[in-house]
Amino acid sequence: MPESEKSLPSWKCWLSRLVLLLLVALTVAARTHNRADIFRGGEIYFLEGDCYSRMTRVKLVTEGQLVIRHHDFENWPAGTTPHTTAPLDWLIAGMRYAFRPFAGENEDRDMELAGAWVSPLLGVATALWLWWWAGRLRLPFRVLMVLFFALSPILVHGTLLGRPDHQSLLLLLLAMAIGAELALADSGMSARRAKKWSLLAGLAWGLALWTSLYEPAVAFAGAIAWHFLAGKMALTARAVRPRWVALGVVLLVALLVDGWRFALPDAALRERLVEWSRTIGELKTMSLRGSMPWFWFGAFWASAPVLLWVARRMDRRSLSILGLVVVMIVLTVWQRRWGYFSALAVAMSIPWQLGSLRLRWLGWVAGLAALFPMALEWKERLHPPLDVRERRDETQAHDRAVQDELRRIALLMRAPEKRPFLAVWWHSPQLAYWSRQPGIAGTSHQSFPGIVDSARFFLSESDAEEQAILRERGVRYVVIHDLAVERDARKYPAVINSANILGTEAPLEPLAYRLAERPRKTPPWLRFITPNERGLVFTMAQKKSDEPLPPPMEFYVPQFLQLYEVQLSKTP
Repeated sequence: MPESEKSLPSWKCWLSRLVLLLLVALTVAARTHNRADIFRGGEIYFLEGDCYSRMTRVKLVTEGQLVIRHHDFENWPAGTTPHTTAPLDWLIAGMRYAFRPFAGENEDRDMELAGAWVSPLLGVATALWLWWWAGRLRLPFRVLMVLFFALSPILVHGTLLGRPDHQSLLLLLLAMAIGAELALADSGMSARRAKKWSLLAGLAWGLALWTSLYEPAVAFAGAIAWHFLAGKMALTARAVRPRWVALGVVLLVALLVDGWRFALPDAALRERLVEWSRTIGELKTMSLRGSMPWFWFGAFWASAPVLLWVARRMDRRSLSILGLVVVMIVLTVWQRRWGYFSALAVAMSIPWQLGSLRLRWLGWVAGLAALFPMALEWKERLHPPLDVRERRDETQAHDRAVQDELRRIALLMRAPEKRPFLAVWWHSPQLAYWSRQPGIAGTSHQSFPGIVDSARFFLSESDAEEQAILRERGVRYVVIHDLAVERDARKYPAVINSANILGTEAPLEPLAYRLAERPRKTPPWLRFITPNERGLVFTMAQKKSDEPLPPPMEFYVPQFLQLYEVQLSKTP
């Protein structure tokens, strides 16, 4: 129990616990609002391609490969040396034992349940940490801080059900690391307490930097710079040595386990990488003049410069929080992927922002008003206008059907031997996960050579070029999404995205058109696998009768993808 609660009357303690329980329930409810998309038809589907790449790694860990320094399931045959590291793999693999009673007979169900639930559970852990930390430091308005964390759409997305990505783990570790540094910035802290906080800071920073050397490195540099300017005792005092020891030990273990994985792409690759990055949502910019900052951060992002500056008179730590908020929002304007950490910084600034208002009732009114834009976003998300809901339902139905079909195709592709496939990069991770076969493309930038080759293949008008790509990559199957983006228009995702990646105009008759529109008239070295072979045709049984029966009626299950088997031996 935080020290601030020890002296409270018993009824206030129970009220505090009830409020915390309600906040945890809200945190879980917000992060599981998409459960109908994750648990469908007795199967588990993950949110995006990167999640399937993560789960492929977890599958390898459960099979005994504890350290994974090379991916052969993307950019086949060269593979990739990924930046993905072991901590989240091990966490999910370890959590599967807790879900084993719910797994049934499916050998991978416990692992998939762990992957689906790991991020919401990390989100709950972060909310509990923020509550405990604020109580320990006697910070006001912790209820509003945790309420912000529970409702912020970008924080919800980072810890969403069915999204086993590293941001959820980083949010917890950075909340702990930044919280510990803010505690150490208190000049009146005893040496005993400083040792405990510094040990926690070192462990949290070390694990965060092990998980990713990108976002945590910026936050760590900022924290050290603030201590250097505000008071070097938080860096050099005897009591804070545990921080450096713990940090050094964790980083040494990380280096021994995962090694050093950093390599710059060559100039030609960097040029095309920029084109590809423009198609990635989290790498796009965020405009401060739009609605996104208000929906993600409420009004707290706009009030932070003023209120945190005012708060410096009572607590100079507000200036370090102000610097963190400003830097993170600037980075989010550059790339939206920083939005998770901007929202965390804004959340941790709330006690100082509202505490600067002096009058407690005014702080509550201002805090609830600042959350109002988030409430509007949730209203639009959960109860949109009829036309918006109809379009969204149509899109969701199509996306679900595509995922179902990708799973069926992947099961057809399973085999003991390697049978590499070529598909668009955003479908490749789930095909690789379900089929246990390597893909040419992938969603990581390290697999960009394979992404480029798949784009060249789909835009090609030359049989020789197409055969060369298939032969060099050892491709056995080709998969293409054959539904146009716009009805009555030849706008296929494979064509549009490939042209964007290569920075060129799509030709008049690329191979992708032939594969999508005329599957029975493709080159002889690409054998069309028919709906009958894929189990998509059913015959309706007819009643017995003395009269001659008409031919049986056949029904085709709707399909959104075409599957081809590569047979280069039949090349003319």
